[in-house]
Amino acid sequence: MCQYKTLTNLASFVPSGQLGQLFTQAKTYNQINVELVKLIPSTLKPLELCLIKDNTATLITQNQAVAFSAQKQLMVLLELLTQIPTLESITRIEIKISINK
Repeated sequence: MCQYKTLTNLASFVPSGQLGQLFTQAKTYNQINVELVKLIPSTLKPLELCLIKDNTATLITQNQAVAFSAQKQLMVLLELLTQIPTLESITRIEIKISINK
């Protein structure tokens, strides 16, 4: 075992802690992405919600063409996102391209 690697002791895991909050947030985002895929056009299906902060939804994709197309359809995307009950307060959308594969 590498002496520099720290072990994560999950025995002290509590759902109300920071890690528990991250799990809850990830679960919520996964549910939103399932609903989002049902609503958006097929050309924009590679978009995924990755962050909600200050009434701004950040969508991410690995495809530059999809990102370009999404930039052209921001108002349509905003209307679709606000149809999802969790995202009713969204007023702005950002599109990001992930370069990690």
